[in-house]
Amino acid sequence: MAKYPLALLPVVTITGGRARIAPQGYGESVETGSVAQAISSWVHQGAAWVHVVDQDALDGKEPNHHHIVSGGAHLQYSGVVHDESSLAMALATGASRIVIDASDLEWATIAVGVYGERVAVGLDIRQPNVSDIAGQLERAGCSRFVVTDHAQAHHWKHGDRHLLADFCSRTNRPVMARGGIGHLGDLHALHELVPNGLDGIVLDDALYDGAFTYSEAVAAGADRFDMFFWGPPQ
Repeated sequence: MAKYPLALLPVVTITGGRARIAPQGYGESVETGSVAQAISSWVHQGAAWVHVVDQDALDGKEPNHHHIVSGGAHLQYSGVVHDESSLAMALATGASRIVIDASDLEWATIAVGVYGERVAVGLDIRQPNVSDIAGQLERAGCSRFVVTDHAQAHHWKHGDRHLLADFCSRTNRPVMARGGIGHLGDLHALHELVPNGLDGIVLDDALYDGAFTYSEAVAAGADRFDMFFWGPPQ
């Protein structure tokens, strides 16, 4: 039986040009290094794609574009990318995919049509009319959505998962869920949405806090999903 594609992307968060290194086995990650070192630490654990968050840019500080190098993985960059200038700078990093902000919907619809699979659109699952916004972007050529639940609690758990399930049912584009994974049980719950269009999950604090290892996350769905469908850089 053919397996559904599912990518698990560990997060590397850049602050002041530095990022946390992946923990070796169980235990909290306390070591920091260069961005390349942080990315490579996940590559050594089997990650072909890494989700890079430029926290300085999100905090209104100088972005870290010059610190971003592949380290042996495809990169999905997320910062403040909301116009042509910020998108051009993000693309210049060499990241395989850029997550853009749809707050300026007119610009975002143009960008997805021009850049195709090089960009994905980041959406908050709780923003008003999110399905209508996604539909407009889809018609303009959007290739993928990265969906986050910014609720203070629950984050895809229990009843909140219906929001993501409903979103997946309303689009025929691939959907990636970001955050909200605290335990392997949360990951198992999201696995149920893979047949409905979920093909990526971004893993953040749980990997660094010792809740589970990256290899355990892969093993949790290895019998049902192709975790390496996208493959490593060529």
